Amino acid sequence: MSYETLTGLVAREVNTGEADRYLTLLTVESGKVECYAKGIRNQKSKLSASAGILTYGEYKLFQNRERRILTSGQTLENFSGIRTDVVKYAYAVHFLEIARDVIQEAQVFPEALRTLLNTLYVLAYREFEPELAARIFEVRMLAAAGFAPVLERCSVCGAELSARAYFALYGDGTVCGRESCRGRASPVRTVSAGTLRALRHIVECEPGELFSFAVSDPVKAELAGIVPAYLRHHFGKEYKKLGEAERYLAFEREMRPRV
Repeated sequence: MSYETLTGLVAREVNTGEADRYLTLLTVESGKVECYAKGIRNQKSKLSASAGILTYGEYKLFQNRERRILTSGQTLENFSGIRTDVVKYAYAVHFLEIARDVIQEAQVFPEALRTLLNTLYVLAYREFEPELAARIFEVRMLAAAGFAPVLERCSVCGAELSARAYFALYGDGTVCGRESCRGRASPVRTVSAGTLRALRHIVECEPGELFSFAVSDPVKAELAGIVPAYLRHHFGKEYKKLGEAERYLAFEREMRPRV
């Protein structure tokens, strides 16, 4: 039996019993950590303010033979700009699900955790389009997990890309214009030079430059047409929260006053 102090983000919460919760923390020191928060749903609980979903903090846990038990917490950041916006919150939940799939138990993964925290900060406090933030986060996490798309050559034959390039939705990235390559990589989508530049920036840039660029509407549309499918293929699951976030965003746009 022992105590440990971990710094991390509450990435999932599941109610259990009358007032308890199981929490998933994504931590700096130990990767993904599952713990039990007894009485956290009671109004007088000191844990409720510091250990809610999307809270980044410092947490003290007691380890017994069966499980980790959360005993105290101190909030470092609560991303308040997300909590009052249904669209941002829905996208944030999508990001958390991806991060839980990428970061494993007892796996120290600073790059993935930093990407998650930076994306949540941008979503909370900057005027940045949530759907573009989603594409950036998805591509960067794919790269962190070892699934960065091939972007400089044909992923089938290795040849240099021509002026007309394609992207294999269920393959390894870009495909040249040869009919045989497109057939082997099918299904493919046409991608513009602007989309390739955006993808290269996301994969290769320094962390501080990840959200320092803008793209045109056609490029955003192309990214939306290829990245979620590529993510779904390589991570082997359907991210249903993304669809929910997109529906909220579409409804919000429909409700905006027309100029």
